[in-house]
This record gives sequence, C-alpha cells and structure tokens, in this order.
Amino acid sequence: MLLFWFVLSIVLLIVMISKLKIHAFLSLLTIALFFGVCAGIPMEELPGIIAGGFGGTMTSIGIVIVCGVVIGSFLEYTGGAQKIADAILKLIGIKRATYATSVTGAFVSIPVFCDSGFVILNPIIKGLSRRGKIPYASLVVALMAGLLCTHSFVPPTPGPVAAAGLYGAEIGQVMFYGLIVSIPVVIVCSIWANSRFVKGAFPEYAQESAADAEQEAEFRKVVEHAPSTFLSFIPIVLPILLIILDSFFGNPEGNIIQAILSFVGTPWVALLIGTGISFLLPTKLNETVTSDWVAKSLSGAAEIMCITAAAGGFAKVLQATEIGNILSDLVLSAGLPAVFVPYLMAALINLAQGSATVALTTVGGILAPMLPTLGLHPVVATLATAAGSLSFCHTNSSYFWCVTKLGNLKLNQSYRLITLTSVMMGAVAMVVICILNLFL
Repeated sequence: MLLFWFVLSIVLLIVMISKLKIHAFLSLLTIALFFGVCAGIPMEELPGIIAGGFGGTMTSIGIVIVCGVVIGSFLEYTGGAQKIADAILKLIGIKRATYATSVTGAFVSIPVFCDSGFVILNPIIKGLSRRGKIPYASLVVALMAGLLCTHSFVPPTPGPVAAAGLYGAEIGQVMFYGLIVSIPVVIVCSIWANSRFVKGAFPEYAQESAADAEQEAEFRKVVEHAPSTFLSFIPIVLPILLIILDSFFGNPEGNIIQAILSFVGTPWVALLIGTGISFLLPTKLNETVTSDWVAKSLSGAAEIMCITAAAGGFAKVLQATEIGNILSDLVLSAGLPAVFVPYLMAALINLAQGSATVALTTVGGILAPMLPTLGLHPVVATLATAAGSLSFCHTNSSYFWCVTKLGNLKLNQSYRLITLTSVMMGAVAMVVICILNLFL
C-alpha cells in the first residue's frame, strides 16, 4: 500500500504542475501532506516534519542561490556577460564559430539563466552568421546547447545548487565534475551543429533587418562601455575556484592555509565574495545599483528557493517512511542500473512540465532518502538528475519557445534542432556520468 500511495502521489504531483498549472511550490507541499497522511505518519507530527525539511534545505543552500542570482543579474545589467561572450568569441575565432558559440554559451550560463543568455547573445550570433557566411541554424543549435548544458550541470545556477543540497552533495565537487561532464557535451553538440544534419539541412544565413542591425549595434555599445574582461570574469571564476579548492584541500582543523581555504571556500561565503566583487562592475555605485538591482535579484531567487525548500519538506516526509527501501529493492530487482533512476525520473518530469529547475528539485526531493540503498554517490545522483532534466526540451518549455521565436524557427525545425539536440545532450552526459560512477 505504501508503494501504491507513493506512485499515486507522484502522478498527482505531475498532474497538478503540468495539467492543472498549480505552482510547483504549492503542489509539492500539498503532496507532501497527502503522502504523509496516507503513509500513516501521525498527523500531529507531519507538519513539523515538513517544516523541518523546508528549513533544513534553506539552511544549506538558501544564501548560495541568492548570491548566485545576484552575480548573474549584475553581469547582465552592467554588460559583463556581453564582455565575457565577446572575449571568448574573439579568442576562439570566427573560423571555429560553432565551437566558440557553444563555449561562450556554456560560460555565460553558469551565473545567468539560459533564457536570458540566449536573448543577450542572439544578436551577436546573427552578426557572426552574416560576416562569416555560417548557417544561422548551426549557431542557434550551438548556443542553445552551450547555455542549457551549464544551466543544468554547474552551480551556482539554482537548479544544480538545489539538487546538490537535497542530495547532500558538496557543491564544490558538483561544480568540478559538472564542468567535466559539460566539456564532452559541448564538444559533441558543436560537432552536431556543424554536421550536414544541421548545417546542410538549414544552410541559410541570418537575414539582416533594421531591428537586427540595431540590436547588434546595441550589443557592441554595451561591450564598449562594459567593465574590463578581467573584472567581468572574476565574480564567476573566483567563487568557483575557492569552492573547488575547499572541496579537495580545505580542512577547518588543519594548518592555517587549509583552515582559510575551508572558510572562504564555504559555498555561501565564496559566492558572497563574488557578490562583493560584482559591485565593482558598475561605473558608479548609487541606490539603483546597491538596492534596486539587488531587490530585483532577490525577487527572482525567491521562487526557486521556495520550490527547493518545498521539495526538501517532501524529502523529509519520504525519509520518515520505508518507501526508500521499497523502491530501491524494486529498482535493483528489476536489473535497472541505479544511476539511470534519477536520469529517467528527471526526464519524465521535465517531459511533463517543461522546467529543468523543477525537475532537478522534485527528483532530488524524492530520491534523496533512497541514495544509501541505491548505492549512488550524491554527486553522481545530482549529475544524473541534471542529465535527465535537460533532456526532451519541447513545447511546454519557456526556453524552447525563447529559442524558437528569437531563432525564427518553424515548429518542425525546433523539434529537430532543439528537442533532438537536448536528447542527445542527456545521452552524452549519461555516458560520462556512468564512467564517473565507477570511480566515485
């Protein structure tokens, strides 16, 4: 009966989010209560269990999410993101434009949401297409894939931060191995974007209109007045470096260097340092920068934090039952490799409701209690969930429509260039994750 109530709860959760359009925050809390009651948890204990999971999740990742969103917002507002993109494109060169575009998208999307990244960078890839005589669809695919890849795999983007917190994975290790997984995904997608299946099937260059010329001129103007290339990179690179160094070398009870690394490499401290550095990006500091920009960032982070915390409450309810052991035994007896469980669940949820972030948080909340019996390392579980969350990007995804509309694609073209590419990304990522699973 416990298994029956669990399956029914997951079905109801998907229906509430994808069909009834009830916000994921309310859906997760409602289902946590429903499953807890059906599972026989005493009613006087259930609210406290959910609240404990809610608060415990925020303790570990709340500040991390906020600081990551603030850094991304400052890079957008000041033109730092455009400066980073321009520097990478110039470094790799127009002759390798698809590779340059994928790498640019992958780097920009570490702190910036992929939808915003595509809006920012689309004018520049249109210009690349015209100047370099490169099929526009090839650059659209390269940019779309690069942005989606690190958006799903590399903190401080909220999705992987949330999943790491729910699974209990060290964020520094998720960053490090997330970058390792991202590299082959970006390479394969660049090759795919350059292949005859994309380049040959859609050979048209970007058409220049007055609006396109104006957008590219605006991009160049922003780059011209943006912070220096070095300063634009620092708010992203320094926190990532500090967190990774702490994960591998920090020790609060070690020597002075290890203790310092442990302190500054604490994820929220490292990202707070990055946030402080991002205040150097504007040409001048005023109330608009120090208050309004931060307030807008906080409002953007609030929704993600609430969804993640609600998933943590659901996870706590699951931990209070024996459902973890039952499901784990069921999976193992079916002969399905454990590493594919988070991948398939995240792919299913993303297919149903269209948000990689919601898929990461929901699956993290469901599977976190089951990791010991599944025998999965928390980092592997986080990355496998991310691989599923980016797969099957289709018509219920805001990112799908963002790329379709800005890329001037027809719906049948979008299925081939976006949906098929996202499935390929998940498959390539899972090959790498399966190899990592042998060593972690």
